[in-house]
Amino acid sequence: MRDLFRPAVLQQTLAKNGRAVFKGGDVGERIFISYRRADTAGHAGRISDALQHRFGRSVVFLDVDSIAAGVDFVQTLAAAIEGADVVLILIGNTWLESHDTNGARRLDNPHDPVRQEIEAALQRPGLTVIPVLVEGVRMPSAADLPPSMARLSRLQAIELSEQRWDFDLRRLGDAITATSGAGFARTARRWIAAVAVVVGVAAVTGWNLYFRGPSPDEVKGVWYLANGSFWTVTSQDGALWVDETHYESHDVWKHGPATLNRHGMEVDLDLVFAREPFRYHYTLRLDGDDQLLTGTVQRTDQTAGSPARLTRQKP
Repeated sequence: MRDLFRPAVLQQTLAKNGRAVFKGGDVGERIFISYRRADTAGHAGRISDALQHRFGRSVVFLDVDSIAAGVDFVQTLAAAIEGADVVLILIGNTWLESHDTNGARRLDNPHDPVRQEIEAALQRPGLTVIPVLVEGVRMPSAADLPPSMARLSRLQAIELSEQRWDFDLRRLGDAITATSGAGFARTARRWIAAVAVVVGVAAVTGWNLYFRGPSPDEVKGVWYLANGSFWTVTSQDGALWVDETHYESHDVWKHGPATLNRHGMEVDLDLVFAREPFRYHYTLRLDGDDQLLTGTVQRTDQTAGSPARLTRQKP
């Protein structure tokens, strides 16, 4: 697997697959988003949405959205990095210390896909690599990283905080534009014009359907957390409500409303048995054939969040 990231093999991969892995052919600058699903899957989806809105879908590569079923994902990721002009490295609060089932740190494994992505990006001359910090984390030091990734610690990072999310996203977009020149703006204009000319009025209907997000029926029901607690999501007149039942007491101990977005939903839960000046805010992405919700949870009185994962199957 690691050989796929060597220059000679990359050239063969590109010759076979071309730069069209970005769904846009040779359209100019491209943005590759590197992230660990257990760490920042929810953030990756939100950032991808925002960058697609600003620059166009064809220039943003996110593995969940950009790799078709049945495609060799290792070869596709290698080709995508080789064809990228900007690589964003998403770093959350479990990115550095994420461990595998044997208890070994993932970044210390030379075959770890995230490590391979970063090594390939750092080795490419002229490629802009931007660390993106979320959940209040600090930039890792060189001592925290494998030697092949040590240069990452010296790169200027951009922090995205929940308190100023939209502002920080604009800063990230401006940084990408500044490093890549006017190509992104030209790509976005060409993409918008192509949609208008080829699809016309019919595109409006398809566009609205594509961005409508999940329906209430797709998220209703029971969702299980890893600790054994579970959510019951109900809908009345289109409004969603979440009750969280505690795994030990079997009582509903948190509850609150939920709203749908393009990929999943936002949930705000208050404690049932205590009045506290905070609530638990969830940003969740729906995937896995509507069987998985992943993202982040953050207490509104704290700056750092934590990964969140809920499944239809009882753990």
